[in-house]
Amino acid sequence: MNALIMCHSFEQRILKLAPVTVGNSCVLMSGSIVMSGCKLMGNNRLYPFTLVMKNDLLPSNTQWKGLPAQSYVTKSILPRSAFTCDDIVKCQQKSKNFDRLSLWYEQISNVYTNVNKLQFMNWGYADLDEHIDDNTGYYSKKLYQQVLANVTLTDQNVLEVGCGRGAGAAWCVRTYIPRSYVGIDFSRNVIDLCEQCYSTIPRLSFMIADLTTHLPFQNKSMDVVLSIGTANIFDEIVAVKQFADEVVRILTPNGYFLWCGLCNVDSSHVLIDYLTANNAFIIKEKANITRNVLHALDIQSNSRADFIERYIQPTDHEYCRLFAGLPGTQLYDNMQQGRAEYWRVVFCKNITTDISRI
Repeated sequence: MNALIMCHSFEQRILKLAPVTVGNSCVLMSGSIVMSGCKLMGNNRLYPFTLVMKNDLLPSNTQWKGLPAQSYVTKSILPRSAFTCDDIVKCQQKSKNFDRLSLWYEQISNVYTNVNKLQFMNWGYADLDEHIDDNTGYYSKKLYQQVLANVTLTDQNVLEVGCGRGAGAAWCVRTYIPRSYVGIDFSRNVIDLCEQCYSTIPRLSFMIADLTTHLPFQNKSMDVVLSIGTANIFDEIVAVKQFADEVVRILTPNGYFLWCGLCNVDSSHVLIDYLTANNAFIIKEKANITRNVLHALDIQSNSRADFIERYIQPTDHEYCRLFAGLPGTQLYDNMQQGRAEYWRVVFCKNITTDISRI
């Protein structure tokens, strides 16, 4: 059905599907998604967290309110690794930064919460002699195992930031028997789905929280904080610092922060750099698992491509393939060709850290 949104209407958290035309002077509020094939007719104002799938949809008089698109580029602490871009359209076209992955995660997880087959959202980990895809989330669970290596969760208070659909949290509770396990995410739809699927599991709970501001937990209340790739959501160094300081605040003395995600080719990452530079954490273990993540993506490529074909509308295929890490997409190729690496890091809170000075 063709549709036309006219005049000065305010559209808030609305999914615009092709071939919708967004008329002159319409305002798109935070959370709106404009798919490929839609048209913005001009003088439109786009608020933060509006996702426009193709940059050729933006007339020259489009207004970005608040932080524009280029704010999603990571500004590395290390000058040799820094990537900045002052041209919004050029940033969108080149997609040279990794943080767009997390933006798409947020939007896609909101839209496709009704697809039960997509339980795990991480890329997985595979030993190099493994080759079978059984569609059970086996390799995604193995990534959790890698991140949790040598750190016990039994009888510990655990927080997972960016818990996604909750399957990893549920698996961790059943496998490791923590005292408590809280999964947080900034998507209300995702948290609703987690509670719907896993509310009967003892010691497991979920809640909505903004990872870039305040973590709603008491000082020194968590023994372990776990993050599977979610640090890439931070668009500004100030947000990284805020998150890092909050992790320091809520961790017990000698508590652990367990992280994995994409890094620069020199293994640097803005979060890693900040956590170690201010002496808040000691790195206990750091491992490059790029080959294993790539191998897991290779093994799962057919099932993930089939999922996209079955459940995702054609206008979204390009972005979901990138998000899924399919071979031939930029994120996959960056790792395969040595332009990016995937690391896991075990941080231990430095007991001499004075959080009032951070």
